[in-house]
Amino acid sequence: MLFTRISSAVLFLLLSLSSLNSQDIKTLSVLYFTNTVKNPDYDWLSKGLSDMLVSDLGASGKITVVEREDLEKLLQEQEFMDSGMADPSKSFQVGKILGADVLVYGSYLLLGKSLRIDAKAVDPRTGAVTSLASVSGLPESLLDMVRVLVTKLAQGLKLEIGPQVGGPGSLESAKAYYLGLNLLDTGQYQAALTSFNEAVRLDPLYTKPGLGIEAAYKYLRDFKSQRYRREMNALASDIQGLTRRILAPNFYSFGDTVQNPAQFGYRDATAASQAYQANPRVMAGDTPVQAIWNLQLLYQELGGLAREYFNDESLTFRCQDQILYWTKVAEKSYPGDVFLPEVLYQPLFVYQDRQQWENVKNLCEQLMENYPDYRMMWAVEDAYERALERLEQGRS
Repeated sequence: MLFTRISSAVLFLLLSLSSLNSQDIKTLSVLYFTNTVKNPDYDWLSKGLSDMLVSDLGASGKITVVEREDLEKLLQEQEFMDSGMADPSKSFQVGKILGADVLVYGSYLLLGKSLRIDAKAVDPRTGAVTSLASVSGLPESLLDMVRVLVTKLAQGLKLEIGPQVGGPGSLESAKAYYLGLNLLDTGQYQAALTSFNEAVRLDPLYTKPGLGIEAAYKYLRDFKSQRYRREMNALASDIQGLTRRILAPNFYSFGDTVQNPAQFGYRDATAASQAYQANPRVMAGDTPVQAIWNLQLLYQELGGLAREYFNDESLTFRCQDQILYWTKVAEKSYPGDVFLPEVLYQPLFVYQDRQQWENVKNLCEQLMENYPDYRMMWAVEDAYERALERLEQGRS
């Protein structure tokens, strides 16, 4: 198995040594972790741990996180590229330049067969420690360990973290992506592209490798492929945002954010409206079922572009699986919703594309029996007749 249970020796130390609270945190930066493992196979974790913490700690949308690209640029300009920023004075200097209210940095090492990760959150202006966290476990359980580390750091910082969406689904895909980042940062663009594509092959719905592919194409001056990937990355970003909204403890619509902007992290109604205008598809749908329907459409579009632009049947298939998955979620969670037929209709495109005619037949019968006045009933009837014909042909 890829993931194993985290060792019972998981270590955690969380000290709240300052009065900093979530209202004080506007900008957070996570530096590269120091690699104290004398094994080059673990070099990728230096940027990997930093990047995963940035993604998860920033998932709430309530704070600004310094993106890895900005950190990389600053470290190169300041000639601070000693992997983990182990010197506290250098760390604080970087934090001040970045304008961070909270600076997170740390290290990792192997103790026998156990991997230990230590992280520290500080106020770079004063050096006051906000929290300390440490986790240990088998290297194979790294992704689980990172989630524990994020949870504990967030508790110490009094931050709410959102659901994990679009992250690596396997250790192998994460490693391929972060190896690609190291290659990209050192100018080895073709090798980086190969590594990013391997990450996508291993985990088609892992979104960050797509951004790496776009960057690699730019440096390779393949601008057409870059444009293709940029379109797909924009869809993947909208899918992430909309999924987080659907999975939020309390579903909220655009109207809710305008009426109570502060509750959802906006300064005022104008800021909420500006956020909507910038990402309208993330806020699509006034109810959970409407939002799920819009999510299905995004997956359908992303899968179509993957096939059209890159002949990527793996990503197309995974997008179709997500359409089916969210259909089941809506059907189970909101059985009486008047908008449900729209969600139930979407799998017809999947089943027909896969030539699963028995599934087409059964779904059409479900729609015709339970929703006879559905606005797309003419298309359901056409699909039903086509399915009966194909099934008859298969029997003859």
